Amino acid sequence: MIDNQAEALKLIKKMKTQLPMPAYPGREMIQAMRGHGITLKPAQRLEIVDVLYLGDEGGIACAIKGTGDEQNVTISSLTHLVVPAEHPLAEEIRAYQRERTFKLSGMGQGKPGSFTVKPKNKKKKR
Repeated sequence: MIDNQAEALKLIKKMKTQLPMPAYPGREMIQAMRGHGITLKPAQRLEIVDVLYLGDEGGIACAIKGTGDEQNVTISSLTHLVVPAEHPLAEEIRAYQRERTFKLSGMGQGKPGSFTVKPKNKKKKR
């Protein structure tokens, strides 16, 4: 299990009381949007206008505006957004992001994103 669903839903409820919320695009979001022909800058202010839960696999997702196409809303994982440090929920959001990223990178086993590969011993030719 990646998320503690009860905790994720509790965070969503708190976030909904703060809407619209300011956020900035994270590196992953900037790269993903570039692939769709939209250029975002790290300091570009976005606005979270809705929050939803996409289950354990998808996690908390945010509907955001401010990506250059104001007629459409973009959906992004909360883990791909940066919430300003002064926001009242910033600490809780960062804790969720850290935990989720850690579990996704290695399913919470060992160091995040680390693994060991043992090379095969090559037989020497005689």
